[in-house]
Amino acid sequence: AILLTVSPSTHAVHFELQARSQKCLGEEVEKNDLIVAKFKSMDGRKLTTTVLDSRGQSLYSKTTKDGKYTITSKENGEHRTCFFNTEALPTTVEFTSKRGLGAKDYTGIAQKENLKPIELELLRLEDIINYIQAEFKRLEANEVEQAAINASTNSRVFWLSILSMLCIIGVNAAQIYFLVQYFRDKRFKDM
Repeated sequence: AILLTVSPSTHAVHFELQARSQKCLGEEVEKNDLIVAKFKSMDGRKLTTTVLDSRGQSLYSKTTKDGKYTITSKENGEHRTCFFNTEALPTTVEFTSKRGLGAKDYTGIAQKENLKPIELELLRLEDIINYIQAEFKRLEANEVEQAAINASTNSRVFWLSILSMLCIIGVNAAQIYFLVQYFRDKRFKDM
């Protein structure tokens, strides 16, 4: 069950791209996430594919019928992959994206390092454990940040309520003073 909750995200999308138009797909990624993606024009038409980081800087750009890119995110935030149909006819685009542990090629590692299946599984488990630890650290840091925001907000609300009460007391005191003055003046005029 834990493996399912920490399993990396893999997305496959098919979409229609009109002639000379652009479509962008975005995904929130963490710093140092590995992203591996494949794209293909099902009709064999050329696409200009551009990958932008959260600041809008281009990480990859290529004009081709199909391709693959591998990038490592340098910062947290939304990374967008934009497809532009350079031809005068519409096309269908197939896009597959993997990130995190799902993007890591364990079979290539096993072949390169001559690992046995059990060693490969241990390596995969070690990566999953490291991923879980990093996720817990990130969640803990987020919790500390949220607690600080909560404490600051509570303090501000407390002082705002004190100020509101003082203003209400001041307005009430002014009303009482003016009412007393009014009736005192009215009593003297009636005599």
